[in-house]
Amino acid sequence: MSSERMRLFALQIVFALNGLGLAVWFPRIPDVKAALGLDVLALAFSLFGLPAGTMLGFLVVGRVSRRLGLRRTCLWGGSIFLLSFIGPALASNALALGLTLFLCGLSIATIEVAMNAKASQTERVLKRRIMTRCHAFWSFGTVTGALIGGAFAQGEVSFLAQQLLLQPVFAALNVVAALRLMPDEPAQDTQDAPAGRFVLPSRALLILCLVPIGALLTEGAMMEWSALLLREHVGASPFATAATFAVFALSMALTRLAGDRLAEIFGPQRVITRSALLMGVAMLGFGLSPGLWLSVPMAALAGLGCGNIYPLTMSVVGQLPGARTERNVATLALIAFTAFLVGPPAIGIMARLLGLPVALAALAPLGLVPLLLMAQAKPPRTASG
Repeated sequence: MSSERMRLFALQIVFALNGLGLAVWFPRIPDVKAALGLDVLALAFSLFGLPAGTMLGFLVVGRVSRRLGLRRTCLWGGSIFLLSFIGPALASNALALGLTLFLCGLSIATIEVAMNAKASQTERVLKRRIMTRCHAFWSFGTVTGALIGGAFAQGEVSFLAQQLLLQPVFAALNVVAALRLMPDEPAQDTQDAPAGRFVLPSRALLILCLVPIGALLTEGAMMEWSALLLREHVGASPFATAATFAVFALSMALTRLAGDRLAEIFGPQRVITRSALLMGVAMLGFGLSPGLWLSVPMAALAGLGCGNIYPLTMSVVGQLPGARTERNVATLALIAFTAFLVGPPAIGIMARLLGLPVALAALAPLGLVPLLLMAQAKPPRTASG
């Protein structure tokens, strides 16, 4: 394997480990809910801790990455995030669960921005698209993590034992992969604002930052609520719920493998808008599904729909002129990730009032958002697309 291919593979492994460490949590959410005696609204506000910490982390990650560099930020940020996810397994009540998830969110912000900025840097160096392939590896990680978490749940292994066994191993593997990443580009501050100075995003950047909100809301809903929906409303077993999420994540991974090529052929705008419409239809079917016979194919279609929206938008944002890559990426992440901030309480309140199936089906109209916004944005064309 050439040095270039090895470094690209190392980056893809960093993405995969991030998804793997996060996804072992998803099948265990119903178990934590039952163990702590939470109702759906209390669970929703506990889950709110994760995106709240992430949003706060986005405000400081630019300084961290400038000080450490992207490669070292991937190393330290990714490993600390994976180890921090032992915390939720130690929670004894709803408040403690929310606080430990908040701390996880702080570390997620660091690795989220660093690995995406590193992917954007790598695209420029290689002069070809690799962003959706990197996100495909993240999705492959979530597939594996969901199945592992589901197997532990089915085997009635405690969540704490699971996390103590798995997360240190994942963190060690992240160190090995991050040490092999491509060296950072030299800093080019002449086009950037002085450090610490707030700069309003350009109109094009702001519009692009709003494009993936619906996809992230859908992804977050599948991560945090699909297991509860399938167990309590469809009557599926713990492993069947994990397998259904794995189908969603695998579908995302496969469509992301093709996403860079699709963007080169049809352009990112067309891929994003068509994907969003498919995502909306699929979420309507998934939320109102009466059984696994419909839940599974709808989960697959939802993954096909939302898989490429965020990474293609990230790729376009990373190529915008004017500011450092990590600043544009952090701005996109900060604005787009408001979906994860408002998602848990909004879905929890709707679930309490109307039922969880209706709350998830109500995400369907978000498939129209990219269609309305992309026509107003004028993304630059890169050398590869």
